[in-house]
Amino acid sequence: MAAPGPKSSELSPAKRQQILRGAKALFREVGYERASVDAIAAKAGVSKATIYNHFGSKEALFFSAHSAETEALRETFHGLLEAPTGDIESDLHQIGAELLRLVCSPSNVLRHRVAVGEAGRFPELGQALYDCGLRAGRERMTHFFERARAQGLLEIDDPADAAVDFTALCLGDLFKELQLAVRQEVSPELIDANVRRGVRTFLRAYPRK
Repeated sequence: MAAPGPKSSELSPAKRQQILRGAKALFREVGYERASVDAIAAKAGVSKATIYNHFGSKEALFFSAHSAETEALRETFHGLLEAPTGDIESDLHQIGAELLRLVCSPSNVLRHRVAVGEAGRFPELGQALYDCGLRAGRERMTHFFERARAQGLLEIDDPADAAVDFTALCLGDLFKELQLAVRQEVSPELIDANVRRGVRTFLRAYPRK
């Protein structure tokens, strides 16, 4: 006979948010290594079993705690990649702006700060962040540039290289400055300026047909 699963009340959205708030606060205060599941449970006011019922592992909880705030931005970004208008320059501007809003969001910056600080001791944390963030986003952008090439919109030899170049040109040093707290936030005007410069340079390297 199978063991009974967690009660529905234990998996309530309110309880999940309670755990996420406690976990995010503790990760910020003491870092990933020192934030034990016992300590997170105490901070959130729930049992250790309830945390495992909801998230399964501390690693999964860490990413959930820092992903909720960027979920809407991520969905918008993915939507732009999957449904281009055919006006390649306009599409690139919209994609670049949404990319910067996502990457430079406070929650994403904090997640990377913690993961980079802990990756030496917990390489699986760095790998998971890379897989669900950089690699996943780059694969979607590669598919976007594959379609642009197939439709004759851009001269592209390697869509994967185009994805890397586009990201780097739009971001510039903004993300590094945020990670190092040299810059505290990015304004819409700064995002627009970076993207315009990035798209202009990108289209010189990958011209329209």
